[in-house]
Amino acid sequence: MDKERILRELEKGAGYWNQWRKHQANQEIVLDGIHLSGMVLDDYDLSKVLLRNSHIAHCSFRNADLILANFQGSQLHNNDFSHAKLIAANFSGATLHACNIHRANMLTAITRNARLENMDFSGHDISGLVLRNISLAGSNLAGQNLSRVDFSNSNLEGVNFEGADLTQALLAGANLVNARFKFAKLNSTVFKGADLQGVDLGGLDLYKADFTGANLVRCDLRNAQLGKTKFNNANISGARLWKINSQGWAIDRIVCDHAFWDEAGKQKTTYRPHEFERIFAEAITIELRYPYRLSDHELATLPIFIEHLAAVHWGTILRLKSITDVAGGALVKFVVEELGSHSPTELKEQLQSEAERIQLAQLTLRTNTQLHMQLKEKIGAIREEFWPRLLELAADHEKDQVRNLTILFMDLKGFSRWSEEELSERLSLFRGLVKPVLKKWSADHPNMEGDSLRVTFKNATAGVSCACMIRSILTAAGFQMRIGVELGEVAVIHNEITNIPDLEGIAVSMAARMEAAADPGEVLVSQRVRHHAEPSGLFSFAPRRVPLKKAIGNMEPGECVECFAVEALGNLQELSG
Repeated sequence: MDKERILRELEKGAGYWNQWRKHQANQEIVLDGIHLSGMVLDDYDLSKVLLRNSHIAHCSFRNADLILANFQGSQLHNNDFSHAKLIAANFSGATLHACNIHRANMLTAITRNARLENMDFSGHDISGLVLRNISLAGSNLAGQNLSRVDFSNSNLEGVNFEGADLTQALLAGANLVNARFKFAKLNSTVFKGADLQGVDLGGLDLYKADFTGANLVRCDLRNAQLGKTKFNNANISGARLWKINSQGWAIDRIVCDHAFWDEAGKQKTTYRPHEFERIFAEAITIELRYPYRLSDHELATLPIFIEHLAAVHWGTILRLKSITDVAGGALVKFVVEELGSHSPTELKEQLQSEAERIQLAQLTLRTNTQLHMQLKEKIGAIREEFWPRLLELAADHEKDQVRNLTILFMDLKGFSRWSEEELSERLSLFRGLVKPVLKKWSADHPNMEGDSLRVTFKNATAGVSCACMIRSILTAAGFQMRIGVELGEVAVIHNEITNIPDLEGIAVSMAARMEAAADPGEVLVSQRVRHHAEPSGLFSFAPRRVPLKKAIGNMEPGECVECFAVEALGNLQELSG
């Protein structure tokens, strides 16, 4: 039928058109490619009409029948579809921009590759529409039930998801810049490869959400629940991380060159490559399954096993975590307690691969009778030679123990300028003031040499609390001091000269370096100490960059260390209460 004739009939009003349509029941109405602007088509029967690749703007389709209408590839701008029947209408590849769909029925509408931008979907159930690979930029989806809905690779820039249920929804590869998620449900939501740059996710429950490979640069994650959340290969540089719950999160190969841990999101902490992952990742665990219970020789060679794994990955420290019986055999777990300078993810892969290689050699030994007997004889000889001596040393339980401890270093300022007359009196006062404080916080391994103090604690909160109380008391008594606090591997060794336990390890050296770099009256702590002590809410932490006065590890004198100056919040007596 001639398009011009159809348009003439269209212009005669809804009553005439609808009667005319009844007489054209078997005729296909084709209006492909038309341009309509400002037309009032309220109550029109436009069902099954072909309007492909058309341009329709500022038209009114209120209460219109558009069932099975085909708008494929059309441009639809600022049209009023309120109360219209859009059932099974085809919008594939079409653009609907700022159209009014109040109480329109879009059941089973086809939206493949469509652009539904700046639309208000209030009151609509859009969960049945095809919403992947489309654009919903600027649209309102507040309060929608979108659980398990697939938005993969869609443009969702500026979309309002406030109060929406996005539980287990798929937003992989989506553009979510400027999207709003206040009060949204995001448990187990998949954001793989999505762009969430600058998005506010503060205070939200993101338990088991998957941000693998996502762009979270400058995101606000303050007070968010991130338990078992996946951030593998994600970029969170510039994120605000105050009071997050990160228990069980996965951050393999995470990118973070700086972050903000304070409530206001203004105190910047910078990180070297892989440093964020090394500090905050869950401990690396290597698992080996044995097809049967471990034999005596396999148990006996586990220490050599661990020593080999550490030797081929310089700077790492491993320990045996557990040996448990499982269905059909045994499960052996090793935990990596010091990563050295390695990338945590790469280290885990390399250690797992090497461990499995050595395990095959262990298992092969079961079938090598001659080598097995030789090993048993060697183990027997070692037992006969060393067991009596080990029994003699059993009482000395402190010797050669390696522990994860918080260590505090303190030094008095001006000690060298004290006169000989006042030296003994002031040192006696200093020790008398400090000893009760150490007892209050259950300090271990105290060593007070001259005007210095070195002591350990079982947790970071106790160590920082003790440091703040020591500073307060000594300052009130007229002393000036510097304090450094670190947390990490500390080896407890026997000092042959003093005949008392002594401490060694990188954490000991770092605490000493921070003490030396502190200003008078300042308590400096490492990022690791802050991470463990901050959840208590007892302290404020101000970021500092201090130059090293002595080398440590691969860091040279003059190189700056990221650390934090600590202040106690509230009364110091409340810290201990």
